[in-house]
Amino acid sequence: MGPDDAYVPCDPALFRQILKDTRLYDKGGLFYDRGREAVGNGLVTSRWADHRRQRPLMQPSFNHRHLGHYAELMADETEVLMRSWRSGETVDVDKAMARLTLRITTRSLFSVPADHALVAQVEKWLPILMDGFFRRMFVPARVLSLVPTRVNRLYPRAIAEMRKLTEEIIDEVRHKKDEDPGLLASLLDARDETTGAPLDTQEIFDQVLILLIAGSETTATALAFTFHLLGAHPGIGARLREEVDGALGGRTPRFEDLSALPYTRQVLMESLRLYPPAWMFTRSTTTACELGGHAFPEGTTFLLSPYILQHDPELFPRPERFDPDRWAPGAMSDVARRSVVPFGAGGRKCIGDQFALSEALLAIAVIAGRWDLTPVGDRPVRPIARATLKTGPLPMRLRERPHEPVRNATTTDLRDHQR
Repeated sequence: MGPDDAYVPCDPALFRQILKDTRLYDKGGLFYDRGREAVGNGLVTSRWADHRRQRPLMQPSFNHRHLGHYAELMADETEVLMRSWRSGETVDVDKAMARLTLRITTRSLFSVPADHALVAQVEKWLPILMDGFFRRMFVPARVLSLVPTRVNRLYPRAIAEMRKLTEEIIDEVRHKKDEDPGLLASLLDARDETTGAPLDTQEIFDQVLILLIAGSETTATALAFTFHLLGAHPGIGARLREEVDGALGGRTPRFEDLSALPYTRQVLMESLRLYPPAWMFTRSTTTACELGGHAFPEGTTFLLSPYILQHDPELFPRPERFDPDRWAPGAMSDVARRSVVPFGAGGRKCIGDQFALSEALLAIAVIAGRWDLTPVGDRPVRPIARATLKTGPLPMRLRERPHEPVRNATTTDLRDHQR
């Protein structure tokens, strides 16, 4: 990676050993070193000591009570998106999901209205920042800066613009934080458990910027791949819609409904196995160590790829096949199940994993309950490796579902009716 070597653990036990020992295998290497340059020292990019202090300050905003409130906003924003759709039209699902998750993130975590001008500006500059950041992971910045590409020209401005937009979001919430239930208002009031000191301005800034990126980019990618897979496998799509119809009866889902959508969750988890948004990341050793019978010096970079692990044929027979039934109870070995790590594992597991899962499940249920999305053309989607795994442009044709709502029906009721 760039001028340095990186070691790639492919054995599930070694992979999890690295993820669990967060002090020895700290967030370092080019992925996080470049990340801190671009977006600061927030929860995702910070090293062990900073993360240990930051996480307790932010954890309460992601507890079960808050998720119920966020779920209402998630479903509401998905409804808003669908009101702009017309049957027979073609939409780029990649862009549509990016817009949806950004609106959800800014509204639920930062209480910024989804139609605010700030959202459109973030939508413009975020992809440029992410693309430039990824390119700098593999090519030294001093070399890359000599190449007059569009991304090179715009990357410094994208960082500056995203920082400016983050400052504006903080200022907006600061003026109304007493009436604001969002994450940012909580951060402004948070105090260190040991010292009683609040987060300083730079710390708040870094947390907002990194959560703005992580909260929208990864979930958007997961949703885009999921709708692509459902469109390419109509039988699985029909089975998912049957479950949604039976559980919801045509109404908008609530957070409490997610437990009644087990097959929908299986579809999402299989999509995340095939196409994990965080497809690779790095760790750096803080002292000399031994791993798998090999000795490594301090400062060794390990490149961890959930994509590699989740396509291991010894863990997942026919690993390229989209098979949500892998996730049925008892169908998968414990080793295989623990090897699907789209949100990481251990003490550095994504703080927003349940937020993201709830967001994706609600979006799938709301959209699948009202619309069929079918791919335009038969060109296979090839995942694009950037800072997150991307679909690229994903045109799909919309068809509104002409069905009668079946309130309080079960999946069994629907099968009986079809017979």
